[in-house]
Parts: sequence; structure tokens; C-alpha cells
Amino acid sequence: MRFNHINHDKTRLLIFFGGFYTDYNCFEAFDTKTSDILFINDYSKMDFEELRYFDFTPYAEINAIAYSYGVWAMNEAFLSKSLPSNINKSVGISGTFCPVHSVFGINPKVYNIMLNALSVQTILNFEKNMYANCGNGVEIKHAERTLENLREELLNIKAKSGECQMEDGFQFDTVILTKNDKIFPFRAQEAFFENHPHKLILETGHFPFFEFETFDKILEL
Repeated sequence: MRFNHINHDKTRLLIFFGGFYTDYNCFEAFDTKTSDILFINDYSKMDFEELRYFDFTPYAEINAIAYSYGVWAMNEAFLSKSLPSNINKSVGISGTFCPVHSVFGINPKVYNIMLNALSVQTILNFEKNMYANCGNGVEIKHAERTLENLREELLNIKAKSGECQMEDGFQFDTVILTKNDKIFPFRAQEAFFENHPHKLILETGHFPFFEFETFDKILEL
């Protein structure tokens, strides 16, 4: 896992769990610098030591956003007792606790096709599908990830997702479900969060951040 502490000299902190392929570059346009950010990505190895020992004491307010496979990763951090206990607001977006699953995640057959065919071109296709059916007008940078690193990430996510954690998991205050998603099936999102008390269903694709323009607006939901 990679931890990138973006210091804007604020007393608020946003913990952000990115999805597969993504890094901070993909989200920088939505950062209005009203919070420091602890950006977490790269799930080729699941080691929460750095998160567990991160110094949260300077922050008067801590919020969290988890996106795509980051929804699963944040739940894993919660189960390993690595998250701070005083998270003020949390939002899960376009993902579930079951990244590779026939009902609650990406179908294992589809996942294996992606893994076995991984190449520069398939990553470009993935990126295109990630932004498909979404708004535009904001220039998004490419993630700086190597093909080998992405392969290791896919392999590790597959290895770690044998069990679907349905109970005693992290309780997001709000979940955003993306109806026109070409990456993480909407039916899986809807089935997993069927009974969630505060969910927002958007007629958009896998990357709904254009709908909100800033992280702050997401946290206001």
C-alpha cells in the first residue's frame, strides 16, 4: 500500500482510499485544499502499519472517502483496527466490501479476463470505461502506476477477496451507487447496500466526482 500525506496546513484531514489503477493524480482536480489528505492506494500488499501509527492528533476533524476497490480496502483497515475512531463523516462510492464476487462485486470470470489480458492497451480501455457515462470539463491526469504493479494489485485483491465480509464491517454514513457503471456493476452495488439507510443512486458512470466538483460537496451529503 502507498500512503501519500498531502499537507495543506489545515486542521481537517480527509482519508481517501483510491480504487484500482488510481492514485492522487486522478483526483487532484477535486482537491480544494480545505483539508489535508491522507491518500491511500496500491493494494498489491495490504499492510496497515503506516495507517495504524499515523499521527492524527493535529486534526480537529477527520473525514473519509472510499472509492471503488477502496471501499473494500477501507473496510479491511477497519477490521484490522487501523482507522481512527473519531471519523466525522464517511462516504463510500462505486464499490462494496466484496471486490471479486458473483453477486456483490465484479464477476470472477470478468476479473480473470482482465487479469490475464493485462497490457498497456487494456489499462487504457479500463481508464476509458472508468470515465464513461460521466460528466467532463475537468482535466484528469493519468495515474503514475507501472503495469507490473497493477498486475500485482489485481493478483492480491483476488487472493484477499475469497470471503465477503457482510457483517460487523465499517458503517459508511452515505454510499453513492453509480447506475451507468461500466467497471463495478450497479446490480452488485445495489444488492450489497440494499438496506443501507442513506444511499444516493446517480445516473452516472464509475467516476461520479464530476457530479460534485469537490471533495467538500461529497462530504456534505
